[in-house]
Amino acid sequence: MDRPIVFLGPSLPRSEAQSLLEAEYRPPAGQGDIMRACSDRPPAIVLIDGIFKDAPTVRHREILWAMSQGIPVFGAASMGALRAAELSRAGMIGIGLVYRWYRRFALLPDDAVAVTHSPPELGSTPLSDALVDLRRSLRRAERTGAITVTEASALCADLTSRAFPDRALPANLEPFRVTQKAADARSLLTLLARHKGRGHWPVTNVPAPAIVHAWLDDLGDSGLSLPPGE
Repeated sequence: MDRPIVFLGPSLPRSEAQSLLEAEYRPPAGQGDIMRACSDRPPAIVLIDGIFKDAPTVRHREILWAMSQGIPVFGAASMGALRAAELSRAGMIGIGLVYRWYRRFALLPDDAVAVTHSPPELGSTPLSDALVDLRRSLRRAERTGAITVTEASALCADLTSRAFPDRALPANLEPFRVTQKAADARSLLTLLARHKGRGHWPVTNVPAPAIVHAWLDDLGDSGLSLPPGE
């Protein structure tokens, strides 16, 4: 395969993503999907969106294993930003503001990037707003004088207290909406297009992760197994 594999869902419309980078686009990644992608030997694996609640999430160990096979793994915007921040020292490449937030603020909650969305067959359209986007939107509204600092703080506290499927920007603040996750996804896909155009991808130098029984059990439950000799 000469095209990267990109796991994309509600962070950016697929039609826009395809205009930025020619790639094989797959729905948000869950446990085992990175392993399956490795079997196609793509030049890179790109994690933007992942499953948060409907099935087991992408495991750190399968990302480490992918990189140990010589496949660079990039992340941004949503689950990709979260995993890239957690695995940056191990070699996963993160891009964007959300990724930098997760690296800087270790206690930023995982669900700050989570949203509910329609099924992939219906375009993975977001049905709620991510807390990272809401915080940026409230800050923009505050800076323009649409709301006061006190109002912005109260709204942020209220939205943070809600479960992620119930988070949404108030209708009166719609003109101040900021879609940071989408911006970060665009930045990553633009960078990858340059790599693809040059035919040059980062070289990984990551040792294979230790094989532990819990991981083997997880792989078995996913219908996967490590290649012989691993």
